Amino acid sequence: MKKIIWAGLSVLLMPCGLQAQDIETHVTVHAGETALETLLTEEQKQSVTHLTVTGTLREEDYAFLRNKLYPLLDTLNLRAADIDSLPDISSEVLREPNYNKIHLILPMSIEHIGTNFLSQFSSYYSLEVTGKFPTFGECTDSPQPSNRTKVALSDDNFSYETILYKRPNWMTESYYSSIYSSDGGIFYYMNMDADGEYAIKEGTRIIHETAFRNLSLPTFTLILPESLDSIGDYAFERTQCPVSTGYYDIGAEIVCYATEPPKLGQDVFKRSVLEQSLLYVPQVSIEKYKNTEGWNQAPEIRTIETHGDLPPSRISTQTCESKVSITPMTDYYELNFSQKPLYIETYSTSGMLLTKQTTTSSFLYIERKRLASPYTIVRVYFANQATETVKLIP
Repeated sequence: MKKIIWAGLSVLLMPCGLQAQDIETHVTVHAGETALETLLTEEQKQSVTHLTVTGTLREEDYAFLRNKLYPLLDTLNLRAADIDSLPDISSEVLREPNYNKIHLILPMSIEHIGTNFLSQFSSYYSLEVTGKFPTFGECTDSPQPSNRTKVALSDDNFSYETILYKRPNWMTESYYSSIYSSDGGIFYYMNMDADGEYAIKEGTRIIHETAFRNLSLPTFTLILPESLDSIGDYAFERTQCPVSTGYYDIGAEIVCYATEPPKLGQDVFKRSVLEQSLLYVPQVSIEKYKNTEGWNQAPEIRTIETHGDLPPSRISTQTCESKVSITPMTDYYELNFSQKPLYIETYSTSGMLLTKQTTTSSFLYIERKRLASPYTIVRVYFANQATETVKLIP
């Protein structure tokens, strides 16, 4: 009798154990012949975090992903899918922002990512390029913050090369990465995630079309090499960066060493950071840039020889005489004031207040190691209600 009872209990317990094991987080489907929604069980629709798709995707499949699965997915693997273009997404049908970070493994056959497609991942996303490097469609929404995106090559993608660069003038060791063609002649993408100086390496001849398109960039100095010959269609279209804190008219810098203005494709600088940046070029070429369509969208074009000079202050208009003299030392700056100060504020280049302190002394020491890169904005308030702003480099 006991044997029958135990056998019965074991039969009852087995389905419960199977249900616990059947919660699937990793699912692979072959789509195209039937709707993606029908290929997943109801349980999988609630539990999947890593979805691998082979075959192809229909229009309704993308809607299903957008409306049901994107909030759940950590990874969407389309590597083996027969897809050469990810579709345009109408701004009217974009769902509420998906704040789940997603890793999108692109198809090996990809050529183009459609308008607004990446806007579906409005918090954080990373792209893994397995085959050809794609072009990016327009974003009709706000540009995507570049510190929330990451583009990388798959381990077996040898058509391109990732190069790591150490950030100059940083107090702690820090790096950024850029993607180039295997021969180094074409620049494709740069992962920009913090204020500072970035460079496209010497020897680069072409900036690939849509390389920076749709990105909200940090406050930066972007250095373009002497070897640069051309910039592809829409490369900087709809880029933006933080506008100045109110101290300067200009929020970013582009330094181009090419003596001949690089040839521009279609709408390269349309609604771009160039419209709010200082452009520095070789002295012998300044008139060429000023008279070249596209490049002359910069509000001010200066010679490279003057790069690093303090921009004109917008604040102190009472007198042209400086009230702050700066003596640079090895480890610190000495600031001397010709008038009585009240207090001093320091800001990062993105406008963040770093410090505020009162002082009535006629001089002040600021240690270089306490300064933010690429430079710190120092604003001095005087007793006569005048102000003066200076820039200190670490």
